[in-house]
Amino acid sequence: MHTAAEKPFELTASLEDYLEAIKELIDENVHGHAHTSEIARRLKVKMPSVTNALGILRRHGYINYDSSYPVTLTEAGVVAAERVINRHRVLKTFLQDVLCLPEEEASAAACRMEHIMDDRLIVRLNALIDVLADDASGAAVRQRIAQRLENE
Repeated sequence: MHTAAEKPFELTASLEDYLEAIKELIDENVHGHAHTSEIARRLKVKMPSVTNALGILRRHGYINYDSSYPVTLTEAGVVAAERVINRHRVLKTFLQDVLCLPEEEASAAACRMEHIMDDRLIVRLNALIDVLADDASGAAVRQRIAQRLENE
């Protein structure tokens, strides 16, 4: 329980990036864990930064971590990581498929935006993507957007 003076813990953008990287590494690894050196390489950070972030994530129940063992996600960590990954996927799809940004640019922008978008907006963007993808008139809308952007 938090006192009136304490604020509940909120993941920072940086910590969300760690969870996203850990989840992706675990998914790529047949053993179901991530090594600190892999996390450092994936995020292009130094080992002390990884150790510090992992300590925070462990204290708040997002990961299982001991310096002698690889990193695994707790149930809360999986939920948080999947939430970030989903936000990234929806934003990248929107930026690439609807706003016609090149894939690398869409991915980089999605990575910055995923930390500030709330879940309601992501759900609505995803609904718009689905409508534009499923509907013949959606194709016409995407084409009109692309035509307007040709002169950019």
